[in-house]
Amino acid sequence: KAGQQAHNKHQGTHTHPPQGPSTTDTTMFRLSLVAALLAGSAEAFAPAPLPLAGATRRATTASAASSLSMQRLGSVGTQQTAVLTKELFTKLDADGSGTIDMQELSEVIPGSKAEVEALMRRADLNGDGVMDYAEYERLMAMSRNDDAQGGNLYVRNALNLGLLKKGSVLEDCVMVGNKGFDPLNTATSMRVLEQYREAELKHGRLAMLAAVGWPVSELLEPYIAKALGSADLLAAGAKAPSILNGGLDRINPVFFMGVIIFTATVESVALSTPRSGTPGDLGFDPLRLYAGKTADVKRDLELKELNNGR
Repeated sequence: KAGQQAHNKHQGTHTHPPQGPSTTDTTMFRLSLVAALLAGSAEAFAPAPLPLAGATRRATTASAASSLSMQRLGSVGTQQTAVLTKELFTKLDADGSGTIDMQELSEVIPGSKAEVEALMRRADLNGDGVMDYAEYERLMAMSRNDDAQGGNLYVRNALNLGLLKKGSVLEDCVMVGNKGFDPLNTATSMRVLEQYREAELKHGRLAMLAAVGWPVSELLEPYIAKALGSADLLAAGAKAPSILNGGLDRINPVFFMGVIIFTATVESVALSTPRSGTPGDLGFDPLRLYAGKTADVKRDLELKELNNGR
């Protein structure tokens, strides 16, 4: 350094004071600081990931282990960001069962058995010993929004606005479409909540069928009546018979009685038949739009049906 200064002086140049950090270093520091602040507010990340136990694991599985290992201890320990994605669940679900069990977790997370069990307890909301996609989605929300109310911001806002009672089953619930709206506290237990969800889906499906059936009946009824040689039963203005449009007096009362008896019979059989599984899942999928899909796609389809019905 002394030789360089002498050379500079000899050349008639001035030495410059040491420069500060480069723009790249400053940018990296800012990004690290933002990441640390986000991680600290999330309260959902644990120490840095441990190395893989075996050298034969794929690089994608190594990434999965890194992400999940940061979720082990929740808000305890050194905070560090990690990204949980839908694709990561598929990689962890090695047997394609739609759930992640202790064996699959222990294969990619080389920590102690107690640490793996701690992660499973944190994720396994219903206590069945496995992590399904709904619980994994909850874990993703917790990694973004902290652990309160399972990371569900809709539920958190509903509590703040008085639309949900503290301690409700909806407060930390992975049922698809949970917005935390229950101002009358009607969902007193998970069993009751599932019954309400079943009823909501039925009403939504009937509403969607009616939204299609109403205009279709007005378009096709004249052609059907002509083909059968029967009277045109549309109300004035070629509108479907209804209370608002009129024309109900032209419908045979036997038709209405038949509809009431049919629906009552179907409902009584459904209520008297014990059924487990996802509310509203009747196994009706002739176009195979649901069967065979991954867990995240199925959950997305369930949410779309629910939102359309609402």
